[in-house]
Amino acid sequence: MTTVAESMSKAASEYTEPLQAAVRENLRDVRRAVAAGRHAVEDCADTTVVQLRRHPFVSLGIVASIGTLVGCVIGFTIGRRDGHRVAK
Repeated sequence: MTTVAESMSKAASEYTEPLQAAVRENLRDVRRAVAAGRHAVEDCADTTVVQLRRHPFVSLGIVASIGTLVGCVIGFTIGRRDGHRVAK
């Protein structure tokens, strides 16, 4: 003879077991995706290091160009905000 608590527990487990299985499966997929992403980032970093060592002056030129561009954009934005560059 089963008690009410046992029958409720059995009924609840019928509903929760498929959900738990789905959560476990999705968690496994997420862990695999994170591991694959981590490997991709490591490969990209390794490739970047190799390219920097092969072409140091090109890398320096690119970095200097990007820094100049960002500096100009920031300066222009600050000038526009403060009203120094208003067209007349």
